[in-house]
Amino acid sequence: MNAKPQSHAAARAADAASGLTFPHGFMDFLKISEGRRHRIGDYDLDPARLDRFNDALHALSKEAPPVSMDQIASAGQRALQRHADGSLPTFVQSRMAALARMEQLVRDAAWGCDDESRHKIEVVDEYHHCADDLIPDDLPVVGLLDDALLADVAYQLLRPELLDYDHFCQFRKVATEFAGIPESASGLTRQHWLEAIRQARQSLSRLDEREAGERDRFAPTTHNYRMFRVG
Repeated sequence: MNAKPQSHAAARAADAASGLTFPHGFMDFLKISEGRRHRIGDYDLDPARLDRFNDALHALSKEAPPVSMDQIASAGQRALQRHADGSLPTFVQSRMAALARMEQLVRDAAWGCDDESRHKIEVVDEYHHCADDLIPDDLPVVGLLDDALLADVAYQLLRPELLDYDHFCQFRKVATEFAGIPESASGLTRQHWLEAIRQARQSLSRLDEREAGERDRFAPTTHNYRMFRVG
């Protein structure tokens, strides 16, 4: 069972803190175009590989629109123009970092990733490591563009759980540092974190009730307080 998802404002703040960008997802990076481009630099995109990409996209989300050859080629050309120094685009860097975090979430037995989330992450991971993905990974600047686009879709779908996982990791880190033991020996799980949240909320609720009682204790309850009026 997941904790209550963060608000959109909290999610945006967390993205900013972690360096993630493009809050509306990969459509912030791609442009809708009616052109017929099919080349990124000197590399000709393969229609069969585009089908492979769109199959993975559909496996992630049936609502995601298929990507056209022109959209990929245009995005790749813009990236090459803007990163003539050979550096990775910010979008690619941020989404590949998000993929690494998602892979960590799946591997962490203490979190207990559910089957649906695991499937989404495995779809991206499998595509990322396949030999016939849309853009060869060793191409400078754009080699990971297609991988980052799929990672973005998974990230958008799993963002509430990733935020929860980050909070769990912080909870585990603080608890084990306080106890002076390694995290691997803590035995702490998602259920422990959820129970800690429940207890904290109960404590805050009791504190609020106590403070309200103290205010009522010293507040005037009748009009007899007027007898103390001077003048």
